[in-house]
Amino acid sequence: MLARTESEFGHVKTEEIAAMTPDEALLELYRRLADRNAPAPGSFTSLQPAERRAYFSAAKRQSRSRERAAKAAGALQPTTANIREALADAALMILAVDAPGADLVREVLSNVFSKRPGVPVTVQMKARSGKLRPKLVARERL
Repeated sequence: MLARTESEFGHVKTEEIAAMTPDEALLELYRRLADRNAPAPGSFTSLQPAERRAYFSAAKRQSRSRERAAKAAGALQPTTANIREALADAALMILAVDAPGADLVREVLSNVFSKRPGVPVTVQMKARSGKLRPKLVARERL
């Protein structure tokens, strides 16, 4: 019978560990950690490459379907792409009316397009004239 002692990590089999060499103890630790972090049976990590592609393809299809339904209902999903679009819309509106923060938006544009010095002014002119419009913000809200 193995003696068990309580530690901050739970039950420890002291006699079994004491009888091991350092290499065996390290291998046992690795085995236990691998077992603890092993994927659940039936999860996508246990699928073959073709099955995994089909799994992710179906998941992406469902995600796009949910996003289209939410967009049709007028409630966008907070995806990275939608968040970026909303921030771009905000920057366009700030530039269009030269609101506080327009200098920062122009500075960011000039840093991003450092080889093209006229881009910030061109973007601001297009935003003011309406040639460059926000995508997500409805025109009625402006």
